[in-house]
Amino acid sequence: MIKNNKGSTIITTPVVIAIGMILISTLIVFTVKILMPYIWYEKLSSTCIKYIFVMEDYGYLTKTEKKNLIKDLEKQGFEEKNLKLEATSRLQKYGDPIYLNIKYEYDLDIPMIDLETINMEIKKSSVSKR
Repeated sequence: MIKNNKGSTIITTPVVIAIGMILISTLIVFTVKILMPYIWYEKLSSTCIKYIFVMEDYGYLTKTEKKNLIKDLEKQGFEEKNLKLEATSRLQKYGDPIYLNIKYEYDLDIPMIDLETINMEIKKSSVSKR
């Protein structure tokens, strides 16, 4: 004869569901933290493209536009201390090459991965249209 232990399922079902929810939540958080550097890289790349177009108009990266670039990046959440900018700093004639290079050190906060920072570098070049 088979006995039906209804009391044990009342106790184990919520425990199993709670453990499952904790595992799923942990996996979701871990996945998001792994994907964040890619999202930050795309933000950095799109801002770099925007400012290379500005540089095409001016023929170089002016001091004002450099400040605006840093402000734009800070508004997006980038820290100025982790940014390094290199750009054409003198007026270029029509058709002369111009470049913009942005480097950023992204701080990881994933406990089980040995990397502490990820170095991102975006290089864009074009020609002056001035």
